[in-house]
Amino acid sequence: MARPSKTVENLERHATKAELTQRREAEKAAMTGMAIRESREVAKDRVAHAEFIRVSEILTAVGKNDAMFEAVINDYCVYKSDISRYQAMRKKLQEEEMEAAELYRLVADCDKRIDAYRKKRFDIEKECGFTLASAMRAIPKKAEAKANPLLEVLGNGGGD
Repeated sequence: MARPSKTVENLERHATKAELTQRREAEKAAMTGMAIRESREVAKDRVAHAEFIRVSEILTAVGKNDAMFEAVINDYCVYKSDISRYQAMRKKLQEEEMEAAELYRLVADCDKRIDAYRKKRFDIEKECGFTLASAMRAIPKKAEAKANPLLEVLGNGGGD
């Protein structure tokens, strides 16, 4: 499986100045330089709005608050609201008087929807580097050992 691209900060120890310059320009070109804007749907929803504020602050702190992620972050916040809504619905159902089989079916439906929204959020977290594992994948495992030029000239290559 291919490894994800590394950021310039991760490459600085191993790349030439030309490679670093080219990489910086490519990374800069991939970003808009504009902050993420909250969608109307998120702004109208109390839970989604609170999540948007929280996520925006985190993205700003790590230098990733860019409009390129706007749609996915707004969806991420809506999914948080959907989870909250189904959790409240589930709690309300459990307090109502109804036939056990019907209650079980409705609660199971709520649980199924909650799980689906949690999976969607987790997929976004993995894709955007919000999980510890996905963030750690961008960090190089170890520094590459430089070959000794004298040994290479002598034909030893330094690996034997």
